Amino acid sequence: MLPEVLVESSQDIKKSSFLPLLTLIVVLILLILGGGYYFLNQPSGQALLSKAQNILGGVMQNSTLDSTQDSNMVATYAKDDEIRRLQNALYQKERELENLAHSLEGLNTSVKEIQDSKQNTTAKLRYTIKPKRQIITECFSMEIGKWDIPKSCLLSIATKVDKELQNDKRVVAFEVQGIVDTNPYRGLSPELKQEGLASFRAWNAIRSINEKIPNATVFEGPSLQLANKRGYSVKAYFVD
Repeated sequence: MLPEVLVESSQDIKKSSFLPLLTLIVVLILLILGGGYYFLNQPSGQALLSKAQNILGGVMQNSTLDSTQDSNMVATYAKDDEIRRLQNALYQKERELENLAHSLEGLNTSVKEIQDSKQNTTAKLRYTIKPKRQIITECFSMEIGKWDIPKSCLLSIATKVDKELQNDKRVVAFEVQGIVDTNPYRGLSPELKQEGLASFRAWNAIRSINEKIPNATVFEGPSLQLANKRGYSVKAYFVD
């Protein structure tokens, strides 16, 4: 029975020593907290607290400045890259403009050569086209208000034009003028006036010439109004 008594007594000793130790620790903690609170309420404690806050704020500000500087450096690098890219693009454009300028210089030279060539050719081919004084052929016997060519005139018109081409190699064209009389229009088509009738007579003569001589150059000239004459007249043009 003796060993059981010894074990129980040792356990009681441990419990009795633990309680005073716990009490002492609690008292020390309370003293520390109370002393700290008292110290912080004193002017020296508040100054120390303010100093600590300033130190912490400076550290945080420095950290913020460092991050801002890092951001600025990154932005600066990006801006430098963009500037270099724009400079390269500008250089390429300048090269393209230089090439275009060289091309335009060559084009201007070619245009100037063409203009000089045309001027020289014009100087070499300078000539004038003049009408002959004499009438090649004419017809004044058309019926009043009509534009049909009489058979007597129809037989001679192409023959005389062809003869003129054969006899004078300078002749290049023929002018046909329609002719009406000075009397009021009395044809079957009241919508036609004297000017229109003269034009029809001229074009009918032109058609007759082209049928016989397809290569002949024939054009209509200004209409004529002559007393008691109805028909056309043909004039030749030559190169002088």
